Amino acid sequence: MFETILVYTTFEEKEDALKLGRYLLEQRLVACAQLDPPLDSLYWWNGKIEQTKEYRLVMKSSLSLWKDLEQAILGKHSYDTPEIIAIPVFATSEKYHKWLQKELRE
Repeated sequence: MFETILVYTTFEEKEDALKLGRYLLEQRLVACAQLDPPLDSLYWWNGKIEQTKEYRLVMKSSLSLWKDLEQAILGKHSYDTPEIIAIPVFATSEKYHKWLQKELRE
């Protein structure tokens, strides 16, 4: 069964996010990758609160590709502990769903 997921990860550098998005598209692990403008991120790191600017890459994929997608992100990401979050999609339009299935590897 094909289950659509949204996958999020963040980057310090815009070029790193674009490079990974293109790589994942070429590998057919995602059908779409969108880059948000810089965000103010606040988070705990090494025992203290950090504040940085980050770019969020949002990708559309399938749950069946999750393991390969996660490994590809881990292998190419510049962070030691990158945020990689998959969120299930409850519903999509039928036409969009068909397009998504067609663009991803089997």
